[in-house]
Amino acid sequence: MFEQLGLIGCGLMGGSFALAMKKAGLVKRVVGYSKSPSTTDRARQLGVIDVEAPSALLAVAGADIVLLAVPVAATEATLKAIKHLVTPQMLIMDVGSTKADVVQAARRSLRDQLGSFVPAHPITGREVSGVEHADAELYSGRQVILTPIERTLTAQLQKAEEVWPALGCRVTSMSPESHDAA
Repeated sequence: MFEQLGLIGCGLMGGSFALAMKKAGLVKRVVGYSKSPSTTDRARQLGVIDVEAPSALLAVAGADIVLLAVPVAATEATLKAIKHLVTPQMLIMDVGSTKADVVQAARRSLRDQLGSFVPAHPITGREVSGVEHADAELYSGRQVILTPIERTLTAQLQKAEEVWPALGCRVTSMSPESHDAA
């Protein structure tokens, strides 16, 4: 389904997504970046990613799907760092637990490329963190809430609605505000 996943944040959530995508045969190559070079190196050693990127921007170069697995507070800076390589064909998702602030960050950062972004909140996690704990089954049987906005491209939303179930997730959609109020 996808040629290349640009993974920004190679810890538990991002690493598990990459492993699940590989296991499901949904991606051919994973290029990863983490703020800590040792995390990115470890992710490559563990087979979570195929190629280490020296920056978030280079992690998305050539990607047709991008996952931001960074703290919510880092969303805006991360989106600003990658915006010059975002295309209308690219699907960008996050795994943040809040959505209204993520959407506002995306609006400020992505501007004309905002349609590629489909905010997502997979309801999962573990008591532990780090790429060493990445698990291809982390998302299996879990709910994922998509919070598309008025500028989300229909094609990108459809891709998101197909990816998560292919990883074993149940998908629901709601507005970012409804999500945060729940």
